[in-house]
Order: sequence, then structure tokens, then C-alpha cells
Amino acid sequence: MNEEKRISIDFPLKGEWQFLRPPGHHPYAFDFVMKDPNRKKYHKKSKINQVIGKIGADHYYCWNQPVYSPVEGEVFQVGRNWGDHRYTNIWKTIALWFNATYRFKPEEVNGKLDIRPNAGNYVMIITQEGYIVFLAHLKEGSLQVEMGQKVEVGQWIGNVGNSGNSTAPHLHLNIFDQMHDPFKARVLPFVFKSYEELTDGKWVSRSLAVPKVKSMIRLG
Repeated sequence: MNEEKRISIDFPLKGEWQFLRPPGHHPYAFDFVMKDPNRKKYHKKSKINQVIGKIGADHYYCWNQPVYSPVEGEVFQVGRNWGDHRYTNIWKTIALWFNATYRFKPEEVNGKLDIRPNAGNYVMIITQEGYIVFLAHLKEGSLQVEMGQKVEVGQWIGNVGNSGNSTAPHLHLNIFDQMHDPFKARVLPFVFKSYEELTDGKWVSRSLAVPKVKSMIRLG
């Protein structure tokens, strides 16, 4: 994509986050998670709880963190009223992966595909240029926008949750070329307008770029 034509968006979160692209994700689809001040753990519990016990969603550092619109546009679609997974453990993770990979078949509700079993609570924002920003796995009851509503860059749209096919609290973000026909939608590449990336122990300013996967980033 040419420098002049590539899609650029703002950072949708505040504070320090890890930038991830888990296995199975599209190359242009990313997740954001928070870590502790030492950047070692995603939650406040011992790792052993993940195997022989369970970890409450509210023990994750990114749980219920506010999410902001990274673009100016109009709310194209929302998915709400989908319950969050209130805890995580390794066995629940395996079950979620299996169901999402082999059993998920979206059903139609009022003539539209219901993707909430996979995306959980979500917001789609269509820009003046026509592309659609998709933010998913939001916390149930946290959505602050309605379909057809105009939104500005930086406007609060909801909170990080653990809904849908989510193995732990996080924010999912990608951009579609269109969603009038979801089966033909393409995931588009994009860049962030500006942010800081932790590189060799120092925060380095970046612009019109995408962070390295697994790097720590924050709004500059």
C-alpha cells in the first residue's frame, strides 16, 4: 500500500499495552493486553492457578479498561448483551479454541449474521473513506454508543472485556473493507498515526507504523 493511501488510525487505548498477534489471527488483526508494572504477568494470580484452579477475569490488569474510538465515523454495527467469561483456566482455553475452530457457525438474527459467539460484545465504525474498524471482546454492559451514532477520535466507546471467543481479557482490533457481505469482507492493513514502542529498554516514538508483535507500546 502506498504511503499516501495506507489507512492510518489512532491508538484505541491509554497507558501501556502489549501488542500481540496470536496464532490463527489474520496478519492484519491484533490483540492488546496489559501487564504488571514489571511487565511479567497478565494477571494478579499465580500461574499455577491457570492449570489447577481458575483466575477471575477481574484479576487481569486490562479488565474493564476504557476503549476509545481510533477514527472519526459512524457506528455501523454493535453487538451487545453477550456475557463475559468470568474466569480463565487452561481447560476452558482449550474448549474455547475447539468450539471456535470446529463448531462455530454464525446464525442470522433479523437478517444479519450474529457474530457475538465469536466476537462477543463489539463495535464497528465506518469511516468517510468506507472502511470499517472492528473492536471486539468488549465487556458486557460497557458499550457507550448506538448504531448510527457519529463518533469522534478519542471518544469512549466501551471497556475491555472477556466476551465471545476470548481466552483471557483483551481488546481485538482489525479493519474490514466492508461488512455488507461478511463472507466477502477482506481484512485490510493499517498503521497507527503515532505511539511509543519500548525498544532496548527505551521508549522510542513511532509514526505511521505498526509495532513489532509482542512489543510494549503506549500512546506518545
